[in-house]
Amino acid sequence: MNRLKMLGLLALAGAFGNSASAGGMEPVPGMAPASTPLAATAAIRDAAGEVRGTATFQQMGLGVQVTVEVSGLTPGGHGMHVHEYGRCTPGVDPATNTVVPFGGAGGHFDPGMSHNHDDPVAPDKYGHGGDLPMLMVGADGMARMTFTTNKISLTGMNGVLNRALVIHAMPDDYKTDPAGKSGMRERCGIITRNNFSVRNYPLPGPTDFPEGIAYDAKKGMIYTGSAANGTIYAINAASGTVSKFSEGGAYGRRIALGLKVDAQGRLWVAGGAQGTVSVLSPDGMILNVLETPMSPAPYLNDLTVAPDGNVYVTDSRRPVIFRVDRNMNLTAWLDLTGTPIKYGLGVNLNGIAATPDGRFLLAIQLNTGDLWRIDLRTKAVRKVMGGLKNGDGILLDGHTLYVGRNKDQVVSKVSLSADYGSGTLVSEEPLMGLRYPTTLAMIGGDLVVPQSQLDKLMGGTPETPFKLTRFRKF
Repeated sequence: MNRLKMLGLLALAGAFGNSASAGGMEPVPGMAPASTPLAATAAIRDAAGEVRGTATFQQMGLGVQVTVEVSGLTPGGHGMHVHEYGRCTPGVDPATNTVVPFGGAGGHFDPGMSHNHDDPVAPDKYGHGGDLPMLMVGADGMARMTFTTNKISLTGMNGVLNRALVIHAMPDDYKTDPAGKSGMRERCGIITRNNFSVRNYPLPGPTDFPEGIAYDAKKGMIYTGSAANGTIYAINAASGTVSKFSEGGAYGRRIALGLKVDAQGRLWVAGGAQGTVSVLSPDGMILNVLETPMSPAPYLNDLTVAPDGNVYVTDSRRPVIFRVDRNMNLTAWLDLTGTPIKYGLGVNLNGIAATPDGRFLLAIQLNTGDLWRIDLRTKAVRKVMGGLKNGDGILLDGHTLYVGRNKDQVVSKVSLSADYGSGTLVSEEPLMGLRYPTTLAMIGGDLVVPQSQLDKLMGGTPETPFKLTRFRKF
C-alpha cells in the first residue's frame, strides 16, 4: 500500500473519530420500525481477563455506529477487527499457526467469502467484513473513537452479534493477509446484544449440522436431525438433557431434514436427496420408509401433518407436492407444472404448514422468497406475498407465520389475513446472533430454532457445539 493511501485511511479513521453525533441511514422501506433500536456491547479485556474498556454497537439503518473506549495500550495505531467466533480464549492464530491469547476468536469475520484482508471501506466481497478502521491511541494510553460502517450489521448476513472484537498490538497495513501485519492480539470483547436473553440447547456431535426440528408436547421432548449424517436427537425441553433417538445412517435415512410429530407420537422425517419419508415410533423404531419415484434429483425437504391426518411433503428440486395418507400410501398429490409456482435453479419449495381449519397449505419458496397458499380442496395455488428470500422452515401460529431465513440469519414474523391469502412482514429477529437458522418449533409461548450452519457443511469451520436456540415469541 502506498504512503498516500495509508495517510488517507488514517485520516478516514480520524474523521470517524469525530462522528459521534452522526446519524445513520434511513430505515429499509416497507419494514416496520423496531420498538427499541438494536444495540450491543463488548467488554474489552486484556489477556489476564481484566476489563480495560468497552465497545458499543448501535444499528443505524443498514449500518452500525461503533464507539470504542479502551485503556492501557501503547501510543499509535492498533489494528482492530471483528473476528469470526465469540470466544476470547487462547487458540491457534492462523497468521502464525501458534497458540496465542484470544486465538479462540478465529480469523477475521468474512461474510463475503473474500479470503482477503483489505481496508475498512472495501465492499465485503473484496475484503473481510470484519476489517475496521485503525484504533488510534494517545500518549496517555487511552483511545476513544466513534465511527459508522456498513461493512457489518447487528442482523443479517453480515451480523456480528456473538462474535469478537479484537484489538492488535501494531498498526494495520490494510493489505497483508490475514491480518495486515497488525501483530499480537492484545484486547478482546464478545459482542453481546443488550437487554436480551435466549436459552441454548447444545448438541454433542462435532458435525451435527441440525436442520429439522419438532416438538412432542406430551413427552416434553424436542427432536432435531442432522443434515450431515441423519442422526436424530431427543432433547428434554425442561432439563436440556440430550439423548440419541435414532442413529444416523439408518435404512432410508442418510440425512434428516424436515421433522414433524403426529397425534400418535410418531416422528416423520424428510430424507432429502434419498427421496424418502421415514416414520419412526415414539421409542425410535423404524415403522416405515416410503420411497418417492426414482429420479435423478429428488430432494424431499419438509413436511406437515394436516388436521385430517394426511402428511404433505415438499420436494425442492422436483415440482411436485407429495402426500402420505393415513394408510401410508405415498402419491404425487399435486404436479406444480402449469401452476403459478415456477421451479428454477437452487432450492425451490421448502417449508410447509397446514392451516388449522384444514383448508390450505402454506409453502415458502426459498430461491424466490415467495410464500404460496394451496387450497386442499381445489388445489388452486395463490401467491400470498414475496420478499422472504432464503425462507427455509415455517411455523404457523394462528394467523402469524414465523419464517427461518437461513442465509439472512433472521427469523421473520409475518401477519396473515383471515383467509391466509395475503401477508405483511412485521419484523425480523436476529436473536443473539443466528447462524443459518432453518426450521422452527413452538413450545408454549416460546419458539425454538436450529442454528444449522449449513453454509459450512461443504467447507469451513463451524462454531461448536452446535445448538438449538429457544426464545420468546415476538
